[in-house]
Amino acid sequence: MKTAAAHLILFMVLLCPVKVESAGNIDDIRSVVYAWADAWQNRNIQRYVSFYSPEFRSKGLDFNGWLQKKTESFQRPGHIRVEISDLWVFIEDKNATARFIQRYQGPNLSDVGEKTLVLVYSKDQWRIVSEQWTPLAVSAPMTKNQAISLNRQKYNADHPPSETVIWKNKINAGPPNKTSVKSIKLKTAKDHDEVFIALNTFSIPQIQSIEGANPRIIVNINRVSSWSGQDDIPVNGNLIKKIRTYLHPDTEKLRIILDLKHSDDYIIDQTYDRKTNIYSISVR
Repeated sequence: MKTAAAHLILFMVLLCPVKVESAGNIDDIRSVVYAWADAWQNRNIQRYVSFYSPEFRSKGLDFNGWLQKKTESFQRPGHIRVEISDLWVFIEDKNATARFIQRYQGPNLSDVGEKTLVLVYSKDQWRIVSEQWTPLAVSAPMTKNQAISLNRQKYNADHPPSETVIWKNKINAGPPNKTSVKSIKLKTAKDHDEVFIALNTFSIPQIQSIEGANPRIIVNINRVSSWSGQDDIPVNGNLIKKIRTYLHPDTEKLRIILDLKHSDDYIIDQTYDRKTNIYSISVR
């Protein structure tokens, strides 16, 4: 996602948890989504179709009807570009949901919207059984940085995090229906920073961005019982220069602010691992 405030994307609430089971994990689904987009962008119909289940249904079409429609679409002349951002994933047993912002640019059409893919795990492979696209109400012209390749959006396993900084919270026993933030961890890699927020229970943070001379990303966690971490934490990230935290005593809302080094276009990915109750936000 680029310049999130301009596209109103980072003002969205992360909608669903992630539960990692033996059928796969978050990275498996992310790899499938990026490979699916790459096959679409390169008009490779055979590879593209391989990501779909014969049980696929969408907008009243069964698999064969949808295949005919896509085959005709892929045969049309002209270059297309498909970009995805703000990807988050939900996995439960052998079912998964991937939701992300999709930007499409073709010879006669350009649009941006939220795409939802529903997948099932069958015969050692995740396959798409349904998809839904909803246009965003507000979109802006694509910037130069938004044209970066999809491969740059993938997690680069060849460049593992070079530095890890951890802040641990002294958790006091509180009401069972309240949230405790156990730690905040920053990992830096060659092309991105990733912040991990470990919780004691399931809680979906709210996220927004602010542009301007002092760009920042704001993460709000509700019903937090206590927080003893530092209020102002300078860090040596590639993009994040400081992490600030503040627990409002009346609203019980913990605000975590990621101060960014410069005003530029950013891609933001969010995930929530239900098994460990760890929320992560990647900035690249």
